[in-house]
Amino acid sequence: MAMTRRKWISFLLCLCLLTTLLANGVLFALAATKATGTVFGIDPGSYLSVRKTASTSGTLIDKIYNDQVVTIEDTVSGSNKTWYKISYTKNGQAYTGYSSAEFIRINKTYETDEDFETHLTKQGFPEDYKVKLREIHAHHPQWVFMADKLTMTWSTALKEESKALKNAITKPDAWKSMEYGAYNWSTGKYVEVDSGGWVTAAPAVVAYYMDPRNWLDTSYVFQFENLQYSDKHTVDGVKAILPSGLDKFAEDLLKAAKETKVSAYFLATRMRQEGSKILGTWEGDDGVTYKNVYNFFNYGAYAGDQYGAYRGAVTNGAIYAQRQGWDTPYKCLVGSAKKIGDGYINKEQNTLYYQKFDVTDGGNGFYGHQYMTNVQAPSSEGKIRANSLTDAEKNGALTFIIPVYMEMSKTAAPKPSETGNNNNFLDSLTVKGHSLTPSFDRYDMTYSVHAGNATQIEVTGVLNNKDAKLTGGGKVQLFKGDNEVKLTVTATSGEQRTYTVIVTTTGGEERPDAPVITGKIYSISDTVTKVEPQTALDKFIGNLAVSNGTAKIFTTDGKEKTTGHVATGDILRLYSGEVLCASYPILIYGDVNGDGKVSSIDLRMMQKHILNVASVEHYSLIAADVNKDDKISSIDLRMSQKYILGITTTLQ
Repeated sequence: MAMTRRKWISFLLCLCLLTTLLANGVLFALAATKATGTVFGIDPGSYLSVRKTASTSGTLIDKIYNDQVVTIEDTVSGSNKTWYKISYTKNGQAYTGYSSAEFIRINKTYETDEDFETHLTKQGFPEDYKVKLREIHAHHPQWVFMADKLTMTWSTALKEESKALKNAITKPDAWKSMEYGAYNWSTGKYVEVDSGGWVTAAPAVVAYYMDPRNWLDTSYVFQFENLQYSDKHTVDGVKAILPSGLDKFAEDLLKAAKETKVSAYFLATRMRQEGSKILGTWEGDDGVTYKNVYNFFNYGAYAGDQYGAYRGAVTNGAIYAQRQGWDTPYKCLVGSAKKIGDGYINKEQNTLYYQKFDVTDGGNGFYGHQYMTNVQAPSSEGKIRANSLTDAEKNGALTFIIPVYMEMSKTAAPKPSETGNNNNFLDSLTVKGHSLTPSFDRYDMTYSVHAGNATQIEVTGVLNNKDAKLTGGGKVQLFKGDNEVKLTVTATSGEQRTYTVIVTTTGGEERPDAPVITGKIYSISDTVTKVEPQTALDKFIGNLAVSNGTAKIFTTDGKEKTTGHVATGDILRLYSGEVLCASYPILIYGDVNGDGKVSSIDLRMMQKHILNVASVEHYSLIAADVNKDDKISSIDLRMSQKYILGITTTLQ
């Protein structure tokens, strides 16, 4: 068929365009888009430099951080490293410059992998975990992610790990804890966890490092790597991890790993992280020369009176190695690896994360069996491991065990501010003309005041740190019943602490639209009674059938309960919006120890009280009076026994 004049002209135009594109070498460039990359692997508190030229001495034009997305314009060499020419927009301003390619991961689009999606769902990963795991999978489709569903809630684990001397940091002040036991108010100094300025990390810092969702990228994910022995590890792989000077021990390390069933790459990473000085001969600060001692992992290397006299950390480490008989590198490696294997890896603490945060049992309980105090150790050691990956490993089937806590926060714990300090405490709290219950203590957050028939009250607080900010309090108009007065202290770091005073008065106006309990199951006067043991919190609140407001349950120390069972001593509070309108203690007869159950523990407490061995007080005393005759006797004991044995069905 002959070509029409119109088709012939179109053909010639296309041919001309094709010839032009080929001549200029840009035919495929039109179809392609510039690659984008994401900044990753930057240590917390640090940044990636953006320079005017591809050189470490080039003028610094900006600082960028993890998760910053950039467009990669070109790849060049300079200062013995590879650089990307990048462009990006930050805070409305456009930037173009050069950054080290080591810390920019070229983005890959995740193409839905049904098998991978099925695996994630079967494992039980929450959606916010899945989003980040998909990004890693796009780069390393052979890597395997296993969800470890833990038995504790996120808030419980965080509370335990935030206790004084549990997790340590050296700087900045904004990351140092001032919680009970972490700060000495008489000296004005932080309590040292270890020599060298290691002090307790602030709760917000612990939360940041402890939240697994903050570390799901191709670098930091290695804190979740399975640390059991692998026969795929090689001497060259070990050498790639060890720093110069320690790489000569690679063969011994690989043999020790096989003998003790511990990952050789993990041992190498730990050796690099520890950076031990105890290698051969050490001149101790006690005047003794320690010869032929090796302690690659710094066992026992902390300052203190360990051996009859106070010595520095390294000297104590040398003595420890000497007493262990570690007079050759191999003996030290085998002995150390065995300790780590027997003490941690073979007791369910088989990741860097679990060695730091003891949230698995393994036969030795929770929260107390932790290899290191440095809260940053899992992330920093994980990064060391990631940076030493061989190409074979990158393409291999590495396994990662990632914890999933119950009732996790909706979003990952944010990185805390690095400026200021965490002093958000009051030196005093005063209610004019009235006394607080209990007496003021800077670490107690909740107080009560019985104000008679007052219609107004004045609440004031005095800051410990004059640079902090105090809001709330002052003169407050009172409604009849319970009134909640809050004073919030904001530290220079931005961390807040709220003191609450619950003021009860018979004066004042009736609160408009106050919450009303319409349910008839429980008896409510000064207290809430007729609550059966082991009543779930959500069922209890549902049975109240509150109208014109909401009900919340708090523990005796003022913390809100969101799960579990109600118990003796818990406080029911009724709110209209954010305003407290009424509060009632909860009493469960027979539940003397306040765990929401009636058990042999309660019987023992009642027995000790009757025998004057140990008394019970406050709401526990009332709960022990099972027959409600205003005294604790053998009658109450027998009634509780019959309930536990199922002879009677209720004590309420």
